[in-house]
Amino acid sequence: MAHSGKSLADRKAQDMQAEGTREFEEAIAGSGPTMPPKHGDHEADSDLTKALKDTFPASDPVAATSSETKPGAPSKPRRQA
Repeated sequence: MAHSGKSLADRKAQDMQAEGTREFEEAIAGSGPTMPPKHGDHEADSDLTKALKDTFPASDPVAATSSETKPGAPSKPRRQA
């Protein structure tokens, strides 16, 4: 490899870019690795989707249902100075 005035890091970056470009071109040409086959179990898939919808979003807080509560700290009686 001839020294072209570039640093070692620049040469490595250029080599990695070329390798990534080759992998991408192979993938879009169809000569890259194949995807695993999709399983045809639609019943289990729909059950999982329904269960997910029933539990999503679990991070939302429960809505306050009592009319006696209000947000904030309890109020303190005012002191007279």
